[in-house]
Amino acid sequence: MSNDAVKEGLSARIQKGTVLVIGLTLAVFHIYTSFFGALPSYQHRIVHLVFSMMLVPLCYNLFKFKNQAGKFVCQFIFIAVLAVIGVYSYSIANDMWKQSGTMSNVDMVLGTMLVIMLLFFTWKVVGAAMPVIAMLCILYALLGPRLPQGIAHRGYDWSRITELLFKGTNGIFGTPLGVSSIYVSVFVIFAGVLEASGAGDVFIRLTQSLLGGFRGGPAKVAVVASSLFGTISGSAVANVVGTGSFTIPLMKKSGFKPEFAGAVETAASSGGQLMPPVMGAAAFIMADYIGSYQQVLVAAIIPAILFYIALFMMIDLEALKNNLRGQSGEDLPNFREELKNGWFLLLPLALLVFLLVGVRYSAQKSAFFSIIFLVLIMLLYPGKRRKFWDVVRLIAGSSKGMVSVALITGTAGIIVGILMLTGIGYKLSSLLIALSGGHVFLLLFLTMLTSVILGMGMPTSAAYVLLATLIVPALEELGVMKIAAHFFVFYFGIMANVTPPVAVAAYTAAGIAESDAMKTGLVAWRLSLAGFLMPFMFCINPALIGQGSPVEIVLAIITALIGSFGLATAVQRYFKGNLNWPQTIIVLAGAICTMVPGSVTDVIGLACLGVVYVSQTMKEKRLKTQVTAPML
Repeated sequence: MSNDAVKEGLSARIQKGTVLVIGLTLAVFHIYTSFFGALPSYQHRIVHLVFSMMLVPLCYNLFKFKNQAGKFVCQFIFIAVLAVIGVYSYSIANDMWKQSGTMSNVDMVLGTMLVIMLLFFTWKVVGAAMPVIAMLCILYALLGPRLPQGIAHRGYDWSRITELLFKGTNGIFGTPLGVSSIYVSVFVIFAGVLEASGAGDVFIRLTQSLLGGFRGGPAKVAVVASSLFGTISGSAVANVVGTGSFTIPLMKKSGFKPEFAGAVETAASSGGQLMPPVMGAAAFIMADYIGSYQQVLVAAIIPAILFYIALFMMIDLEALKNNLRGQSGEDLPNFREELKNGWFLLLPLALLVFLLVGVRYSAQKSAFFSIIFLVLIMLLYPGKRRKFWDVVRLIAGSSKGMVSVALITGTAGIIVGILMLTGIGYKLSSLLIALSGGHVFLLLFLTMLTSVILGMGMPTSAAYVLLATLIVPALEELGVMKIAAHFFVFYFGIMANVTPPVAVAAYTAAGIAESDAMKTGLVAWRLSLAGFLMPFMFCINPALIGQGSPVEIVLAIITALIGSFGLATAVQRYFKGNLNWPQTIIVLAGAICTMVPGSVTDVIGLACLGVVYVSQTMKEKRLKTQVTAPML
């Protein structure tokens, strides 16, 4: 073996070992503090961000190198600089309040380096949209007096901007990163270890054994498996890859068109972020705005189930329309065998739900006990035990899931900090209210467009932070309930995953399905229409998010279920036969009316649905009579 090969092998082993040490340190730090308590805010966020950023040069290709040595040197420089920034920032944390308004040369250099590295890493790992917005915000702060009247401000020099971003908890180390470091991190570890343990495969096999034999069974398996997988994933793209690689080929094999198979997986995987108990980083950030994670869970459960029921109905009608059968019995897993072999991997998730909802422990402590329980199962369960160092590597590997969240929330801190510093956030809220003319429906529509556009270019959590800062106050000012306003922007940030032309989850599914990406995205958008209507409905009728008396909530659920069936019928244009366009429009109008609160709209909606369904039933009977009538 040549000396170059030996050196490259050595550097690769060093890199692998460094990733293990940094990842394990970060994971253990968050597991420990989730139970025993966090450090003071600034220090805690420093540890979280710096160690997460250290993993970037080790796990991502930031530059193209001709040899391993150059890459190794670059990685060492980045890690060394981050270590210096981390140690220095941690050391000055207790004395920062004495130095307010002053920036030493060391502060300026290290603060500038952190901002540049954070924006560069976010660009490489997450994409260009968010760093570009952050850089535009920085330019806006610098050029304030030179801007047109209406958006001009006094202007700030680089020293003031760096102090805001680097020192204190109003910039990079602000609320978004705080939520990431306290709440999201420990759930990312839990989800990462649970997924690596094989729980996702258990979900898929159990669902397949129950639903695979029904008409359109593989597509129904995709819906239920993706909703379950979404509870531990929180990422639409990861959900598509995790479940779609299995379900999409099955759907194609059973007779579904490739673009429909990809679209089903896209819609189902995007909805995974709506499904409690683990809904991704945005849900934890929302909990910080609203008050508690339990409130988020309660508000999320009804719309999430309605979304999946509507999608399930659309798939059933598609299978009925095209006479698609389920899998044969010999191709289906045995439910008892699958449950016997994998039930123990479902216990940590059940414990998490019990602690969050039943015992009402804090999110951090619930995740802590669930992680410990999961680790003990993997180490001690008879016949399924894993080696100690394998479990250690799984825990260390789960830290990689924190990288993108830490980068996103750190960059979001730059944007939010400067928006508040310059006052543009308040101006934009006032501008939106003025544009809407004070009409809440028009403001909701403008908010939907803004949310979807932002969600196309950045992750849900990033889009949510911006919208919660800029638009939610305007919605509240016009009378929308606070929790409904937050869920409104949250939903549409997610729905961007299924909205062409930039539908990342749809493109991922199209790659697996070997279908046209744009067609897949359009079909996914059509299948996800419930997710576009639901936010308007719960802003009008908060009973759909659990806000109201038990009677109001039950009535809202019943009418929403009827509306979901009507929506599925309208989207598929089928009920006991194909619908013409006038019938489709009547059914769609009826579906929307039943979802809108009020006895008058319910009666109108039921009448619209009833007219079409009765006419279709009578048409079916006439056709059967003609077929069975004796020939003259």
